[in-house]
Amino acid sequence: MNEHPPDGTRRAWWHDTVFYRVDLRLFADSDGDGVGDLNGIRHRLGYLELLGVEALWLTGVVSEAVDGRGRGMRVDPVVGDLASLQLLATEAHESGMRLTIDLPFERDRVGPDAAAGFADAVHFWLGSDLDGIRVGTQPGMGAPADAVVQELVDLLRPVFDTYPNRGVGVVIDDWFANHGRSGSSNLVTDLRLGDVSFEADELRKTIERVLADSHALGSPAVWVSAGQALTRPVTRYGGGDLGRDRARAMALVKCALPGIPGLDNGEELALPDGVIPGLSETIVRSPMPWEGTEPPFGFSSAPGHWEATTREWAEFTVETQMETPDSTLSLYRTALQLRREIPGFTDNDDVDWYGAPSGCLAFQRGRGGPVCATNTSTTTVPLPPGEVLLSSRPLTSRELPPDTSVWLL
Repeated sequence: MNEHPPDGTRRAWWHDTVFYRVDLRLFADSDGDGVGDLNGIRHRLGYLELLGVEALWLTGVVSEAVDGRGRGMRVDPVVGDLASLQLLATEAHESGMRLTIDLPFERDRVGPDAAAGFADAVHFWLGSDLDGIRVGTQPGMGAPADAVVQELVDLLRPVFDTYPNRGVGVVIDDWFANHGRSGSSNLVTDLRLGDVSFEADELRKTIERVLADSHALGSPAVWVSAGQALTRPVTRYGGGDLGRDRARAMALVKCALPGIPGLDNGEELALPDGVIPGLSETIVRSPMPWEGTEPPFGFSSAPGHWEATTREWAEFTVETQMETPDSTLSLYRTALQLRREIPGFTDNDDVDWYGAPSGCLAFQRGRGGPVCATNTSTTTVPLPPGEVLLSSRPLTSRELPPDTSVWLL
């Protein structure tokens, strides 16, 4: 995390920080009831630290939406209690990680009349050792922000300003270019990278739009390619080996961009979407596979039929991938380590585009900084100059295969 830019000013902690979204009920079950919980996350902090995560973003913590009349200030008892949340915050901080949560507000209550009650809820949660809050409205917590959410952020901004170094964030789409106000949100979770095709020209256009909007708002973008409302990258890019190769290539693109890489739990394992017979059109989120050869792969000790997870998922477990050098988990670990170690990734917000063959894109992070090149075409192309730092697929020559990204310096 870079808190000291070249101009000598001190950046807030969230700049360039690696965020990891935890789908709380599907991450780790500590008490055998079949539902992930706060203590389950606490027991897995060692894994998250090893991965290179610097901040956790938890969804599903709060039992009900904030209504300005006393609701929305309780941990959902299914996942724990306030004491377990505070213990998680303490141990996360000891491990060098920040802790943030989703906080939903009742959409039809947003307005000046509810400001005092909303402020009470924010004071309650930030006073519970949290480092930030992503705000949204119910219904539609996972949807891109709109004018109502902007009004909500404006109402809450004075409250956040009383807590030094605490962040307020929103989920955005093309919305914020038209409705956003510079500086109202500290960070914005941008969904556009998770909705673009694996095609070089479209990727570049999307990246350029996000960077321009982020600069206009004065808020760093959180780049996400997976999430509650998004199909997992492996599935979206074609499934099987093709989808995995493209998802790995996009991982290097995302981690090379200025701003904040946002990982969705299980993305680092190249998980596909789960499948339930009869629900083929529905995005199914499966529990995090940790170890073993049978579902639910260490997620829970609860008996039952885990229908969205099959025995074939044994190849995706953390246990299987941790010691495999060419696994997707190993790719993410190496990428995040290099991102911390190489100054060009975090000491500037510049992206200089290179000329590239048809179907390819290449950009450099500042003058003399690392280069990311991606081949979305069907033919092999020459590598750009430089020493190879990392590639999403094995390289056997100075050529870049299809569906592959590479970092060079």
